Amino acid sequence: MVQGFNVNQAPNADLGWEYSKTQNYGADFGLFNNRITGSIEYYRTHTYDLLSNKSLPPSSGLSFVTKNVAETENKGWEFSLNGTILDNPDGFSLDAGVNFYTNRNKILALASGIDRDVNNLWFVGHNINSLYDYQYIGLWQAGDPYQNILEPGTAADVVGSIKVLYTGGYNADGTPVRAIGPDDRQIFDTAPKYQGGFNIRLAYKNFELSTVGAFQHGGILISTLYGSASYLNRLTGRGNNVDVDYWTENNTEAYFPRPGRHLSGDNPKYSSTLAMFDASYLKLRTITLGYNIDKDFLKDLKITSFRIYVTVTNPLVLFSPYHKFSGMDPEPNSFGNENQAVSGYQSRQLIIGTNNPSTRNYLMGLNLTF
Repeated sequence: MVQGFNVNQAPNADLGWEYSKTQNYGADFGLFNNRITGSIEYYRTHTYDLLSNKSLPPSSGLSFVTKNVAETENKGWEFSLNGTILDNPDGFSLDAGVNFYTNRNKILALASGIDRDVNNLWFVGHNINSLYDYQYIGLWQAGDPYQNILEPGTAADVVGSIKVLYTGGYNADGTPVRAIGPDDRQIFDTAPKYQGGFNIRLAYKNFELSTVGAFQHGGILISTLYGSASYLNRLTGRGNNVDVDYWTENNTEAYFPRPGRHLSGDNPKYSSTLAMFDASYLKLRTITLGYNIDKDFLKDLKITSFRIYVTVTNPLVLFSPYHKFSGMDPEPNSFGNENQAVSGYQSRQLIIGTNNPSTRNYLMGLNLTF
């Protein structure tokens, strides 16, 4: 037996540190004798000389060399406000707080001066968790114009399949110049427009009700349960399938395609587009109702304080297209490289996969202080 060695990555003696320049501006404030307090902050971080792989010509015998070549930018606003709205008038007190923030990250440069690295889903001018895919616009219906040009095939095969956005040109007579193809893929920035959280505490004499919540607006939620990155929505009858509303001749307004037709491998063509949803939501994380036993009653028991409470976690989701569509929690529960039912996404990307989602829990407890 003969053993040998080969080199698969070029060395680089000039590798150096990655560097960041950060700007941060903020202000804290208090109003009405600090009954209302808050802060506002702006930040920007420019990171350069990031380590990235630069492609080498095939004649070198190697695929790439690692160099300090990439740049990114990360910036955003943060705002928080807390206040005492009622302060024990007739036994009532009310406190509330809210925080609001935006974050924009953007790739400024990649290796070799390229503006896109599709394999890693990196695109100059877009956020680091972007997607590159077709845009779902519905399903092909009988009689749709230009079907034979845009999506070649017999109507019997194509009708009921996924229709995606055509971005090409048109001839003088208004007909498309080509069929839908890779050039129609688009870059989708997945980051939400803004996010935040809030808390409210209402008390009346010995009773106390509090809640904590979170929200976000915009962005793209990736649910691999419905896309082509898992085996759960193949619509071929080869295995169990998630329960979906699919196209039939008597159900042409469905969202999901006709089963077993116009396939790409084991999945409906363009089925990866079915994984993308609006990521907006407003969610109550906890609601707690408590009662504090009167201290006068506790004196003889030599107890300093006695509190009874009931808490429910994840009780309510509002304004979430994904929750309305599926009934499931809209917060991601996996990374893009987790569990065998998921493939095609990067390890840095948050997704909804086959890991356990957030669950609703009920808890009753006592707090005693002696």
